[in-house]
Amino acid sequence: MTQRLSLLLAVLPVLAIGGMACGDSNPLDSLSISQGVFGLTTYADDVCTGKCDTGPMSMTFSLLALPGETDVGSVTSTREGFYEVALEPGRYRICTTFERCTEFVVEEGQLVRLDYEFSVGPGWSAPPR
Repeated sequence: MTQRLSLLLAVLPVLAIGGMACGDSNPLDSLSISQGVFGLTTYADDVCTGKCDTGPMSMTFSLLALPGETDVGSVTSTREGFYEVALEPGRYRICTTFERCTEFVVEEGQLVRLDYEFSVGPGWSAPPR
């Protein structure tokens, strides 16, 4: 088993420390990793006549190491929409179960934030920290 996979398997259970209320989510409050990827998953009701409903959504993502697309596992966000995965430095691709993917790089000691909004919009975003 590779060091990267061993590290990933050790941290795959997603830990949500404390609760996050809808609209008050700050993923930095729930972080338990110091290097890897984290974010929030939400939905937006795009069939509405006024202000559209939004909220947290649990989703599962697959992670691939690049190049070569080596499978390094998967992660499921909590019902509050928080997920995190500790990763070794390198290039990765993260994908929804319906193949909406984005690529990212983890540098030594870096946390990468990638949020996903389930809607007709762009899906993945990298909000400022």
